[in-house]
Amino acid sequence: MNRYYCNDCHRYFSIDHRRKEKESLLNLHLKGTSIRTLATRIGKGLDRTYTRIIEELDTLPHNNDVTRDYCNRKRFGGEIVVDGKYISVRGYEKKIPFLYGIDYRTHDIPICLLATSESFEAWVQYFTKLRNVDYPLVTVTCDDHEAIRMAARYVFPNVLIQLCHVHFLENIRSDLRIRTYENYQSFFRDIEEHIFRVPFLGKERLEGRIRWRAPKHQNDSLKIATLQRIFEHAEELTAYVKAETWFRAKCPRTTNLIESMNKQIQGRLKTINGFKSFHSAERWLSAWILRRRMTPFTDCRGRFKKLNGTSSIENTRRGGVKLPDFFQLS
Repeated sequence: MNRYYCNDCHRYFSIDHRRKEKESLLNLHLKGTSIRTLATRIGKGLDRTYTRIIEELDTLPHNNDVTRDYCNRKRFGGEIVVDGKYISVRGYEKKIPFLYGIDYRTHDIPICLLATSESFEAWVQYFTKLRNVDYPLVTVTCDDHEAIRMAARYVFPNVLIQLCHVHFLENIRSDLRIRTYENYQSFFRDIEEHIFRVPFLGKERLEGRIRWRAPKHQNDSLKIATLQRIFEHAEELTAYVKAETWFRAKCPRTTNLIESMNKQIQGRLKTINGFKSFHSAERWLSAWILRRRMTPFTDCRGRFKKLNGTSSIENTRRGGVKLPDFFQLS
């Protein structure tokens, strides 16, 4: 017989449903199952169901503690992509940032942190936590946010900073207003093609290309200012070359990896109308990240296709250490 009778719900369910019953309410909630659906599932009221979820959240270890207790620093790649995802929290007039980073090689998320702003102090706290779990940081890929760069170098003096080319070009595109006016469209296409799309373009070659182009634009102050801006950031725009040649590190030139994760978080938060407190927001976000770390990949492509079928934390956990399944009922 492929069905069984549930005494709590007074209904017949399939055997597959019985297997699913082992999943905690928290896990189903983090996946996106509504409180109302979960209440029907367990035959309880909405308030009791919500209380059960909070009880499970309270017993769950913080994502950062799991990294400290179960992960092996040598299994991380050391090339991290960082960003802040802004979250609505009651008591704050504006959204506040959830700071986190993804290890490029393993796609694992060792540290996350909710902060009141993307200040230098907040990012110092983030990178300090990263150092405290002995993360072998080599490169940081980020958008053009000075606080991130300053904090990373403050905590890890020898780190290489790679600016995201997509964000950098978007800022130039905005300054030139090429979506509104045609004046600078050809100029923008030129720097995009001959500076940002040239493979293995080192700092010296980039500076040389700018010097070669500058005389053609000396009568246009905005073009000269744009080239000067690129010149001033030449080292941070080409750090990936140094990472490859000096450390054999696979440093990404964009933050696309974490932008994709931001979209996943945003998609889940659409059904949550903000958080009631700073503590509840941090607790829930840590749980969401931890669940994501324990979920096997299914759609990785290219060089990361080999990650499919495994979870990110499986790729970084210590050998011989059994990782508890925090989202299954005992």
